Amino acid sequence: MASSLLTALAGACTAFAALLALALTAAPRRLPMPRSALFGGAVMLIGLTHTAWQHVGLASLEASASPPWRYGAGLFAQSWGFYALLAGVLQPADARRLAIIASGAMSLALALLVPPAWAIPVSLAMGTAYATHLAVLVHRLRATRRWFRVELPVVLAFAAMGLGVGVAGLLTPSLLPWMTFALAYSVQIAAGFLLVSALLLLVPDLATKTQEAVSTSYAQSSLGRVDVAQATERLRRLFEDEHLYRDEDLGLAKLARRVDLSPHQLSELLNVRFGESFSKFVRRHRVAAASRMLVDEPRASVLSVGLSVGFGSQSTFYAAFKEETGLVPGEFRRRNLPSDHSGNAQAID
Repeated sequence: MASSLLTALAGACTAFAALLALALTAAPRRLPMPRSALFGGAVMLIGLTHTAWQHVGLASLEASASPPWRYGAGLFAQSWGFYALLAGVLQPADARRLAIIASGAMSLALALLVPPAWAIPVSLAMGTAYATHLAVLVHRLRATRRWFRVELPVVLAFAAMGLGVGVAGLLTPSLLPWMTFALAYSVQIAAGFLLVSALLLLVPDLATKTQEAVSTSYAQSSLGRVDVAQATERLRRLFEDEHLYRDEDLGLAKLARRVDLSPHQLSELLNVRFGESFSKFVRRHRVAAASRMLVDEPRASVLSVGLSVGFGSQSTFYAAFKEETGLVPGEFRRRNLPSDHSGNAQAID
């Protein structure tokens, strides 16, 4: 029964690996990734599939036996491949080249030198260290990647899975039989494939967005000599106290002068501190102000509300308001006004 389950899991892992290989390389959905990352991905998929099939034979080992050398070599290969795949897209070219070469040399040396009896815990501890470093790299992109919360738990889950299997490897075969270890690890490999597949479905343009974020995050900052906290406070006062967003002619250069920054510095500040472009930042404040006015001043026309918060025309006001709130201004007012004012609101919309 257990042997049949291991064979089924190995077959499922092979199918997942083939599908992911197509996602990495096949046109027209080929992911735009560096060649080093693609090579690492191929090594990872081959290594994981090899390990899953090795578990079929591993389950029948005697308690006193050690796994064959090829099993440990596959573990080191898959750990390095996983690291090379993600490090290849999470770092700029110079950094990833050094990291991938150094980690590859270390993985190869360990595969050749570590005794088979210790290959499981050592290789999986190494994989956990790789996953932890990858989590740090993902976290570094937090300023430009508001959706990094999706990827970071996946990387941390891989780290936790590697740590769990590493601990199980230490307990095998003294406390855990090889059959239990093989089943537990095969299930985790299948779960890992499901996690990666789910991530690609949730974020189909994952590689493109990641490389854009890397370019921004590792670029030389123009804010090196800027008091970011002070500039952010000036922005807050201008928009929340002075309502500068009401200026229909407000542009990036004009706002930059008020904040005592260059346009490039202001653009980077908005991206780093708020995760928004200049236009999105201004639009958000205008729509927020319009939302309050629509409710607080029920007799004011929708057009007058839009013009008073800085929009140049009714059409731009409607489009921006709908994009921010999901409703047109009149519908927003009707939904949020007390019932005794709703008739007046309908009359002036």
